[in-house]
Amino acid sequence: MMSCKKRRYIFLAPLIVSILGCTDANRSPEDTQTTGDHSRIIALVGATILDGTGGPSLSDGSIIIERDRIACIGSSVVCPVPEQAEIIDVVGKWITPGLIDTHVHFSQTGWYDGRPDILNATDVFPYEEVTDDLKSNPDRWHRSYLCSGITAVYDVGGHQWTLALGEQAEDDPNMVHVRAAGPLVSHAGREILNTDEYSTFLPMSDTQEARDSVRKLKEWGSTAVKVWYLRPSEERQSTLDDAMMAVGDEARALGMPLIVHATSLREAKVAIRAGAELLVHSVFDDEIDDEFVQMVVENGVIYSPTIHVGPNWQRAIASVALNSPNIADDPNNCVDPGTRQKIADVAAFASYLPERITKDWAQKVPAASAEQIGYLKTDLFRLYEAGVIIATATDAGNPLTLHGPSIYAEMETMQDAGIPAADVIVMSTQNGAKAMNRLDDFGTLERGKIANLIVLASDPSADVANFRRIEQVMRAGVLRSISYLSYGASE
Repeated sequence: MMSCKKRRYIFLAPLIVSILGCTDANRSPEDTQTTGDHSRIIALVGATILDGTGGPSLSDGSIIIERDRIACIGSSVVCPVPEQAEIIDVVGKWITPGLIDTHVHFSQTGWYDGRPDILNATDVFPYEEVTDDLKSNPDRWHRSYLCSGITAVYDVGGHQWTLALGEQAEDDPNMVHVRAAGPLVSHAGREILNTDEYSTFLPMSDTQEARDSVRKLKEWGSTAVKVWYLRPSEERQSTLDDAMMAVGDEARALGMPLIVHATSLREAKVAIRAGAELLVHSVFDDEIDDEFVQMVVENGVIYSPTIHVGPNWQRAIASVALNSPNIADDPNNCVDPGTRQKIADVAAFASYLPERITKDWAQKVPAASAEQIGYLKTDLFRLYEAGVIIATATDAGNPLTLHGPSIYAEMETMQDAGIPAADVIVMSTQNGAKAMNRLDDFGTLERGKIANLIVLASDPSADVANFRRIEQVMRAGVLRSISYLSYGASE
């Protein structure tokens, strides 16, 4: 066990397969489009099924899908194939529920043009134009998520327009399920991220302002409240702790779950006392203590670690300082070409680096990042052993935490922390649905639930890195090959 000394980091801030009895993932895109006909019955036959509950796998299993729902799941005896069904032979494959990322931001790009509060290049990438583009084209993120095996996401902080995403996507098999919290309530909002058209933050400088911001979110149609609760100065702690408690009181009164970004130990404890149901980051500043573990367990708080977002910030800014673009960790080419081009053009941001970001600093990033990840893994395993509900999360949209494939590194690091692969699968499916309050609809493979699932070439319960070998994804009963959803080299 590491010592209890304070931890200090250089962390900067916090489609479609034609289902005609064939599942060839190597078909050309022309062969993989479908009409989206939901009148058919589909039978996936012969795979090993991991249902997301953590129970034993089912070999040579069958899943019968009628329209967009699972009609039967079990052995061939329990689930005989209806005469009129289209049979999909998945012998030798593995099937799991679709993955769920419980921390994303549709109103961020995966690079610095979406976070000018860190590198202000708005003369080259005007923020309002960037946000206009994000609002007009969220489909790129939907495609990237589906291509990565993700069928549902929780947007825990974004512009007001993101509140409409859930309804827009709910019955569309070309989109992932979305729950969105809308603008963040914070005492530390960034002025540059609020424009005449787009608000990223609502204020909470005192208790009245905090309550007013929660009420505004309710008026806008938000179904949750997200607080960005950064460590206050000592002279403001009492006032802002009271404001945090007021947010919790108002959220409870309005029936809105409280989500809190609190990356420091003291503030995370205040958030739990205020009624936080979901903590959307790891604690970065200090080793978690017995009191914190007990508070999380006793209050049933869902803990969504984002282990890689800090190191990704570091790698991203180091790539600018060193004029050495990072290669996207995107094994199936799910990230759109525009985003890939932006993260490769590091020279466009070089002149905007703060003076303290030097080449010498950048060269130390790999070692500093590895040290930080080591601490967070230790804390995560301690919470796992204590029985905390853990839900996989990435903070996608931040620099180099790309929408979609960023989930792979997160899951693999959770496994590296000592969590068995089978339990990481539960954290990435069932527990994500719990966090979104959608477990009645998806998150596990059970009769009556929406048919959201993925087909894999290798056993993910042996090694979660096998999620990189995804072959097909089904969303609402429509099956797509990854070769169709991915971007070709020429796109």
